[in-house]
Amino acid sequence: MMMIALSRLRPHVLASGNYCCFQSAYRAGYSAETALLKIVNDIRTAAGQGKCTVLLALDISAAFNAIHHATLCQRLQCTFGLEGRALHWLRSFVSDRCQYIAVSGERSDTVLCDSGVPQGSILGSLLFSLYVAPVSDVIAAHGISLHQYADDIHMYISLYPQDMDDLSQLADCTADVSRWFLESSLLLNPAKTEAMVFGTAARLKGVDSAGGIKTAGARVQFAEVIKLLGVTLDQTLSMDRHVANVAQSCCYHTRALCHIRPVLSLDCAKDIAISIVGTRFDYRETSIVSSVCRTTWHVLSSRHRQEQVQPTSGWLPIEERVKLKIATLTFKAKRGVPDYLCSLLTDYQPTRTLR
Repeated sequence: MMMIALSRLRPHVLASGNYCCFQSAYRAGYSAETALLKIVNDIRTAAGQGKCTVLLALDISAAFNAIHHATLCQRLQCTFGLEGRALHWLRSFVSDRCQYIAVSGERSDTVLCDSGVPQGSILGSLLFSLYVAPVSDVIAAHGISLHQYADDIHMYISLYPQDMDDLSQLADCTADVSRWFLESSLLLNPAKTEAMVFGTAARLKGVDSAGGIKTAGARVQFAEVIKLLGVTLDQTLSMDRHVANVAQSCCYHTRALCHIRPVLSLDCAKDIAISIVGTRFDYRETSIVSSVCRTTWHVLSSRHRQEQVQPTSGWLPIEERVKLKIATLTFKAKRGVPDYLCSLLTDYQPTRTLR
């Protein structure tokens, strides 16, 4: 039943024009990877123009558990045009739910859930994104760039270094966003909110980032490293810290695989290696990833580390893997998915007519 409801609801809300175009969760063709690509591209573009970018990664306390049912139904009706049986069915889906806790055969009293959406359900996540969709209008009214992934909200603005002393535009936007969340029964958590200044090394030298920025009544200090959608970024977007973290994670899992390799067949070991190591190669440095590949294949082939081993699995060479990733993203973006990447692409126009 939920699959049927989702197949009807999603096309309707996406066609309504009120769904945030910068929400990258729960949509076909959109992902954390495309969201990160858009954010990093905006930061690099600003750096090329001599600007620094201030980014705020907002955190919402108990986001999925604090949704007010009456407010949700009102937004479904007024913002996304749901009515009649569809609205009544969704109201019954989120309302009058009960819960209890059971441990070791003992069970607590059953209590009524008067807020929140069912986590783990295929409808709950989409309903949350519809609930917070209007916050994009609040942020856009201040001229601040925005990107969302589920309950992760990233706000950023690019300024010249001499203008970095005045962050009132971003602070005012944050105050309005915090007020909007309070009116929607949600709460920003400044203790988990992160802030960072991006730019070139030369530009960052002229920026005083010691004061931080005021967020939800608290002052958030600027960090030197931030983890954004699973990727560790530094101030200059060198990716060095993230590459080191990925290499460390891959080596850890490779050592774990080494312990059980004698009891596995080669095909089974390959499948495990691809699932726990190969999936971490989307953000990489060629030399480190090549080293990780060689180490993994020494484990798979049960050979000594000093022996020369050439990977023969379905893994592409690193350079070819990079080309495949770029070609795949470009192919999808040229067909309009996601639209925020499609708008960045322009067709090549030769300077002279070619015969």
